[in-house]
Amino acid sequence: MQQDMAIATVKHLAISSSGTLAAAASLGAQLNTPHVYLSLHLPYWVFLVSMVVLNFCGAFFALRIDYMQDSGSKVGNFFTAVLVGLILSFVVIPTISPSVGVGLMQIASFISGLCGTILLRVIINILNRQDLQQAIADLIVNNAIKATQVAADVLAKHTSKVVTALITTVIASFIVVPSINDKIDANSEPQVQTVEVESD
Repeated sequence: MQQDMAIATVKHLAISSSGTLAAAASLGAQLNTPHVYLSLHLPYWVFLVSMVVLNFCGAFFALRIDYMQDSGSKVGNFFTAVLVGLILSFVVIPTISPSVGVGLMQIASFISGLCGTILLRVIINILNRQDLQQAIADLIVNNAIKATQVAADVLAKHTSKVVTALITTVIASFIVVPSINDKIDANSEPQVQTVEVESD
């Protein structure tokens, strides 16, 4: 009985390991698929490694910004930038646009490493401070009021022109179009042909 269980366990482990090996071989084949970039046929894993390196470069440059130097430790800021950059590069952007090219992914990886952690810190500051939330709400309301006033001024200035154009169009449709139709009807009437017959 125990031998049968041991044999069944070994069989299941063999099947599981063969499936894992097949998946690893398939993943390896996909990573070695060549992609054309700058007229070079490079395997796909080169682009993934370059995205990680560019993410680290962006995180390093993010440490040079004064906002990042003033808040938190350098090590914490660096690893936060790397983590945010990796999540944006390998999770968010491919989810939003699955068919994005490798060149754009490299640029996005650098920018997400550079700006991702700054945006994260700004969002955290906004969520933690009520005065910032109120200031942003006031700014949105004030800009919406200004935009409404500008739209109303433009509409008031150009309303007479629009009304004149509409009235002209209506008058033209009632006067000009019927006269054109009358001329077309007059030209399309069959003309009576008279034939002279000579009598002998």
